[in-house]
Order: sequence, then C-alpha cells, then structure tokens
Amino acid sequence: MLKGSLDKFKKVCHNTNAMARAQETISPAIKKKVAALCRIVEKDNRVRMLFAVENGSRAWRLSSSNSDYDVRFVFARPIEDYISINPLPDVISVAFDKGGNKVSIERSLIDFSGFDVIKFVRMLSASNPTTIEWLQSDVVYYGEQNRVFREFALKHFNKTSLYFHYKSMCRQNYLKYLKSGNNVTYKKYLYAMRGLINAKWVVIKRTVPPIDFGEALQQLKSHIPKQVVAKLQEIIRLKSSGLEKDIVQNIVEIDEYIENFLKDDSEAPKEKAYTTLRELDAELKKIVLSQK
Repeated sequence: MLKGSLDKFKKVCHNTNAMARAQETISPAIKKKVAALCRIVEKDNRVRMLFAVENGSRAWRLSSSNSDYDVRFVFARPIEDYISINPLPDVISVAFDKGGNKVSIERSLIDFSGFDVIKFVRMLSASNPTTIEWLQSDVVYYGEQNRVFREFALKHFNKTSLYFHYKSMCRQNYLKYLKSGNNVTYKKYLYAMRGLINAKWVVIKRTVPPIDFGEALQQLKSHIPKQVVAKLQEIIRLKSSGLEKDIVQNIVEIDEYIENFLKDDSEAPKEKAYTTLRELDAELKKIVLSQK
C-alpha cells in the first residue's frame, strides 16, 4: 500500500517537473501566437483541431536559440465532408514566419503539419511513433490530447512495431546523411541516435520512450558504451549553443555503434501483440459523428 502511494507520488512529481521544463522551452508569447495561428488554420481549412502540440527539438529538449517550432495537430472535418466521391486531403501543412505570414517551410519560424483524425487513429493502431509522440508531448498549444487515444498509445502499443519504427528512423538518418557524408551535422547525429536510443528503450524498459531525449539517455547510459554517451552529451551541449547545422567530421565511435546496431536484430521484441481496437474505434466514431 505504502509502496503504491510512493510510486504514485513519484510519478506526479516527475510529470510536474516535466511540465515545468516544457514551460521553460516555450515562451508565453509564442504559445499565444501559435494558438492564434491554430484558429486561422481551422478557419482556412474548414476543420476543427482536436489538439495541437510541439513535436520537434523543443519537445525533445534538444533545441537551440535558432530552432523553429514544429506544431503538430489532429483535426476533424464536418461530417458531410467525409461522405464524398472525391475525399478531401487527410494531411494539412502550412508554415508561417515571425509575423504570422504564410511562407515556404524553408523560410518559416512556425511549421504546422496535421493529420485527419481517421488517418491519425489508423496510424496509432499500428503503433506509429509519430502519433504516440504527439499524444505524449507536454507542450500543448491548443485543445487537449484525447484521453482514450493516449491510454491506448501507452498501454497497448506493439513493442515489435515500435522497435522497428525507431530503428528505421535511425537507419534513414544514418544512411542518408551521416554514412553518405551528404549532411554530417550534430543535428543529424542526434536524430539518428534518438531513433537508436528509443528502440533500445522499448527493448530494455518495455514501455513507450519518454519524449525528453536527455531523460532517455540518462536512464539507459549503463547499457550504452561510455564513450558514446560522453560524445552524445557533448553534442547536445554544442547543439544547444547554436552549432546544430555546422558541417562536422564523422564521429567514429558513434558511427561504429550505429552500424553494429543496424545489422543486428537479435534483441528485437519477439512477442506477438493481441490488442482489441474496439475502444479506439468507438472513440473515433464518436468524434467523427459529432462533427457539424
């Protein structure tokens, strides 16, 4: 009884601290601006946003002073829009500059990307890490993350699917940018290693990885070579100082560690997942059918 109460207390304290760190990451002025832009996106696209969150370097606690804002959202359309021979797009993307003007993503400060709720739930049912991270993000700009979706993400995720999704993220960043030498930057190293660390988290902790990359690294450091941990901690410091996009030499210790990880699937979770989608399906129907 006492242990259970203590565990609950620790969890509340941890969540409170995480939310406090999140508030430090995003200024009140930016949160207000993003919320206003959410309303513009809703009006321009004739949709209702269920929630909008940060899911990029700022949510992962890997941002620098020149990092942009990655706003990710889930939307629902009026019900008549779902009954059409020509379906409307299930993805909405738009970007804004500092003044709130629409610009190309290359020139933007605030980048919006959102999924229709039907697309989102289908991806969530397959344990897609993008959807899980949106539901985990502690930087919420608009609306509120759906409780049923979040509980499904945390309690019924497929360990094997999530492991290989994160491994694929690591592989894509490593092969495309680091091994090829096309864009060897601290940012790309962190993105590749974030996929690796999160995949290992699924294997070792058997839970959904935390959104905070530093927290995941800290808790798994006994399972990772010391020299790799030291290099990663140094890269995080350098990126936070604004050197994230500087072209750098390949880091041999990290490259070798990634190479060994990518060619060995022996640690991948083996158990099959048997999860009912009944609650997820019921919640999706409730949302769609309630649209006017």
